[in-house]
Amino acid sequence: MQSYLWVFNEMPERDWLLVACVLIAITSLPLAMRWIPPNAFYGFRTKFTRSSPAVWYPANAFMGRAMFLASIASAALILYGPRLATWWTSLAVVLLPLAIATLAGFVYLRHLRETLQRR
Repeated sequence: MQSYLWVFNEMPERDWLLVACVLIAITSLPLAMRWIPPNAFYGFRTKFTRSSPAVWYPANAFMGRAMFLASIASAALILYGPRLATWWTSLAVVLLPLAIATLAGFVYLRHLRETLQRR
């Protein structure tokens, strides 16, 4: 019986990180397109975003676009940037843009809350 585990052993970490970037980009597109209704499983879920559809859709659209751009930037750095010495630095190339996108999402959520309170 032939084992297919060789795929996992021979795939360099660079390829795994690219796969992660593609998966993040694919899963962020439905949020950016406002296709995902408020739910308890998928999306930018906070107490405030789940409070109403008027908050859910703009917050998740922003977060979807931010995560999509972060994953594209990470993939571009992995493909076209300099070769990184360790797998930790390669992982940081993926995680840092995602962390910045997440922070931007919370800043946007704060802005959205202030905007809705003024109305």
